[in-house]
Amino acid sequence: MGRYFVALVSILVGSHFAAGRSINDIPAAKESLLRIVSPKFYRSLLISPVEGWIVARGELVNDHLLGARIIRSELGCNYDKLALELAHNLQVVDYTRADLSGPPRTVFVHLLIYQIADGTMAMSFAHFDEAGGNQLRYSGAAWMAVLKAGQWLTIEPRQLTPHERRGPRTYTLAVEAPGSARSLQGNGRPSIAAMSVQGGGVNAAHSMRAR
Repeated sequence: MGRYFVALVSILVGSHFAAGRSINDIPAAKESLLRIVSPKFYRSLLISPVEGWIVARGELVNDHLLGARIIRSELGCNYDKLALELAHNLQVVDYTRADLSGPPRTVFVHLLIYQIADGTMAMSFAHFDEAGGNQLRYSGAAWMAVLKAGQWLTIEPRQLTPHERRGPRTYTLAVEAPGSARSLQGNGRPSIAAMSVQGGGVNAAHSMRAR
């Protein structure tokens, strides 16, 4: 099981010599991904070239987005439909706003495309588009998938909390104030030793801290 993730990380790390941008060059990516992928995988993303970057924008109403549309498209629009699906299905657990009667908040949903030995890997994350949005504390598990024989095989969390909604094109993002010690997992960022991405063939699994 672990061989799949080890190979994936090795491919990403080994590709940093190629020209191109990484998450260092994408606004809010470093901050947003910090707690929603494993620490080992995060370090590989810092030096791995991103082939494509697609962005959808929507307004947060209750816990989902309305009016989602593509505002950035690359790679011949081939991944726009996937980005819109993820935006329409995203669940946002907003712990930063008690009064929901104000105007809707804008959310950006990013889809990053990577080339790996087996083909194509996609990863999605989201964040608020507002002053200080990059500094908010995001938690949950990023949506990740590998394209196999024309189908996306998702890398799912091993366990879910009661607040998490998950599906082939669905993931949950929790948002809290910058200094919060709480996360979607319950008690802050998991330790490096407690969080990893594992998988093998079709049965890939993005494991979270044991809960």
